[in-house]
Amino acid sequence: MRYTASSLMGLALFFAIGLTWGAAPPTLEELAAAIERVRTGPDGERVVVGHISRKLAVSVEALRAQHARTGLGWGELLIANLLSKTTKLTVDHVVAEFRSGKGWADIAHHHNVSLDQLIEDVQQSQQAMEQRAEDRAPPRIETPLPRIETPPSQGTTRPAPDPPSGKSSGRRY
Repeated sequence: MRYTASSLMGLALFFAIGLTWGAAPPTLEELAAAIERVRTGPDGERVVVGHISRKLAVSVEALRAQHARTGLGWGELLIANLLSKTTKLTVDHVVAEFRSGKGWADIAHHHNVSLDQLIEDVQQSQQAMEQRAEDRAPPRIETPLPRIETPPSQGTTRPAPDPPSGKSSGRRY
């Protein structure tokens, strides 16, 4: 019985690892969409734009100008900039290829860019942005404690003193 149980556990582990290895990596479009989801969260725009700025060594102002000029989402803008740096093409040229109907993978292949490396770079950024967004605690809202009104009393109430015999009345103070 012991041999069968350990064999089944080993077989299950083998299949679990095989399924994980066999899973296709996310597409660049899926990663760009995931970055947009981070952007829509609390403090997301600051987290996303700040990360992309640091990753690309491009000022936030320059990124915002590219964003406005191209109309791309922040994830797409990250991909366009990474392709631009790798291919030595301008961001506008990469964006024009994307706008012509080519997918990000097609653009990468056309310019001999390692798709696996590009996906890895974007995925690392996406995960870092998600982690940063999760680490941000929602702002605390201080609410005052409700005041409890006590009716005015006639006098103060004190516990009765212990009897002089030294015996306690059973109360502990």
